[in-house]
This record gives sequence, C-alpha cells and structure tokens, in this order.
Amino acid sequence: MKSKLSKLQNNADVDMTPMLDIVFILLIFFIVTTSFVKPVAIELNRPLDSPQIDKPVKNALFRIDESNGVYFSGRLIDLEQVTSNLAMFAAKYEISSVLITADENSTHNTLMSVMNNIKQYDDYSISLISK
Repeated sequence: MKSKLSKLQNNADVDMTPMLDIVFILLIFFIVTTSFVKPVAIELNRPLDSPQIDKPVKNALFRIDESNGVYFSGRLIDLEQVTSNLAMFAAKYEISSVLITADENSTHNTLMSVMNNIKQYDDYSISLISK
C-alpha cells in the first residue's frame, strides 16, 4: 500500500497552462474594453518666442577729437565705456550702423580701439565720416 501512495504523490503536478490562458484572455479583454479619458486642460495662449518690440532706428555716433577724447552722443567717455554706452543705446534704439568721426590730428590707435570695442559688442557696420 505504501508503494501505491508514493506513486500518487509523485504524479501530483499541477498543470498551469489553462490558468495562464485564462489570465491572458482576461487581460486582453480588459485592455480592449477600457475607455481612456482624455484629460481636460486649459487652453493657453502663449506669447511668441521673440517679442515684437518696435524700436526706432538710429545711428550710433562716436566722435574722436584732436586730443583723442572719445565722445558718444555729445558726452565725453573713456575707451573702456564704448561697449557699455553702445549697449545702453542698443536697448533704446535699433542700431542701423555706427558712425565714427575722427579728427585728422587724432591717433590711429584711438580709432582702432573704438572700432574694436564696437565689433566686440556686436557686428554692426561701421562708417567713417571725414570733414
């Protein structure tokens, strides 16, 4: 009798295949019958990437006198202030070009320093004016 009981215990495996089939069928059924709700959102009118600000167009005017003094819009400035004054002018106006008037007795070094500072700030077209 013992041998008959041991044979029955050895054959006591459970076949999981039908249960897995049912689980997959139920999973497919619930996925197919599920209705997805589109989330309700508020429409936003976003601004454009670049704001459209209409600035008046002007030329920036630098003047170099005979003693190598640099003037911007009638004010005496240092060579180190060329870039900052041009930046403040560009904040108010759209710069079409930069005009430089140099006295014939001024040095070439001063003129080139002003031009280099302008090009360092932005790539504006520079025009030299002679009197």
